[in-house]
Amino acid sequence: MTIHQDSSELLAAIPRALDGVAVTVLDVAGAPSARFGVFEAAAAAQASLRAELPAGAVVADLANACPEAQALVHALLGVVKERERLEADMESMNDRSMSLLEQVAMYTETLPQLSAGDSDAAVARQAVEACRRAAGVRHVVYFEYLQDKGGCVLAADYGDLVGAGRGELDPFLPAEGFLGDVLAGGVPLVRGVPRGKRLGEPGSPERLAEKIVLGVPVTYGSAEKRVPLGVLVLIDRSDGRVEVRADDGEDGVGALGSWEIDFAVAFGAMLGAVLGARKTVSLGKEMSTARTIQRQVLPERPAVVAGYDVAARYEACGAVGGDYFEYVPLVDGRTLVAVADVSGHNLASGMVMVSARAHLRTLATVHSCPAKLFSAMAKVMHDDLQRTERFLTAAAVALRPGDGAVEYVCAGHNDLMIYRAAGDRVERVPSDGTILGFMPDVAYAARALCLHPGDCLLLYTDGITEATDRAGQMFGEERLAAVFAQLAPNRSAQRVVDGLATELENWRGGAANDDDVTAVVVRFEGLRDGGSKP
Repeated sequence: MTIHQDSSELLAAIPRALDGVAVTVLDVAGAPSARFGVFEAAAAAQASLRAELPAGAVVADLANACPEAQALVHALLGVVKERERLEADMESMNDRSMSLLEQVAMYTETLPQLSAGDSDAAVARQAVEACRRAAGVRHVVYFEYLQDKGGCVLAADYGDLVGAGRGELDPFLPAEGFLGDVLAGGVPLVRGVPRGKRLGEPGSPERLAEKIVLGVPVTYGSAEKRVPLGVLVLIDRSDGRVEVRADDGEDGVGALGSWEIDFAVAFGAMLGAVLGARKTVSLGKEMSTARTIQRQVLPERPAVVAGYDVAARYEACGAVGGDYFEYVPLVDGRTLVAVADVSGHNLASGMVMVSARAHLRTLATVHSCPAKLFSAMAKVMHDDLQRTERFLTAAAVALRPGDGAVEYVCAGHNDLMIYRAAGDRVERVPSDGTILGFMPDVAYAARALCLHPGDCLLLYTDGITEATDRAGQMFGEERLAAVFAQLAPNRSAQRVVDGLATELENWRGGAANDDDVTAVVVRFEGLRDGGSKP
């Protein structure tokens, strides 16, 4: 029956009550499913009334009816049309309510199971099994997205699709085609399979579909910082009721019901939440370990060099930073005060920093010349920096106890600032040298500097000069030089460093660091008897 019983009884009563009226009920295909009264086909085209229904239509033959009867039939068909619409809405609401109850039950059952999985693979396997049962599809596949490799790896698949075994799915696929479209769009994507054709390339999940394929992005995080984890792919309904026209060359959005899509989206969100939480916990452990290592490798106290006062301050913008400072003893008795900045300020940058510190200390045992030491650093670190797509800027000064003659070497780092007590001014030594990581064979050259009592050196990273205020204006090198000139006279190295930190904090207006911040101040005090070597 195309229409409900009450509507059918009303339509059947119309010919009995009104002379000259016949009613025909049509199904969705336009074929008659019921007739009431005598329908005169020849006259129907001249005097008929049609009302579209949610599941078909009603046609009334009014050729032999008086005008009053025609008006009454018009009103009655309007009542039937509205009643059928309300009935369809009520059925949809009832079905939707049942679907929601099923979803809640399924989530209640599945979420604890996923959370208890002992590995990401086990979580993915449980998710695809539960998703297949809930959505009523023949096969479900989950591909994990590997951003660093630019593709997706087969993580779990489950179903009874004929001929669909692991052997027919490539274990790794580039983030292209259907999978790439889902990842790029970030929303569910449904595609119908034109009759007699196939989608995608051999080995792809969409290739297994006979009628319909649905891809759901699996992500983690907020909308602003959402991280793609993979793609959940649903293939064909298990009841086989999905039909796609042979000429369907567009996405078959209507071929799967909204409930199936809702189920898939919900499972994708649930899988993303569990896998994302697992990755966060794992990353948290790694970050904690890295933070501990980084704290251990940074100097605990200032370098002790006769005739010098040295102080430093370091602030990471995150759990692990890419800045670095170090006091390294050289084989000729001097102390190398070094500052470095690894590109980025995340876990990878922090690990590169730890590696740089290890290389620097090792090479310092065989190189007393700062320039040769930096050349050796460029050679041993080049491959690692290239592989991790990082680079490293660095600068260092070599201090000899009681001697104001200093050697300075730079590898593409910020300008060195020197406060000259005699002239109460700040000099800037321009940056030079090649950044570490660009070339394996670099010949660095050292500069000779002469300090007098009261002179100060400032080594720093760009986290200071690039710090912004609330209007977005950078602190800048000119402002740093002016602040340094005000702080340096007659103050200890520690007071100068603390003063710089205070000025920077005031400039930011309490906002958090956007980059790691490092500053090292070296103050030359001369010999204890008041003299100094030139």
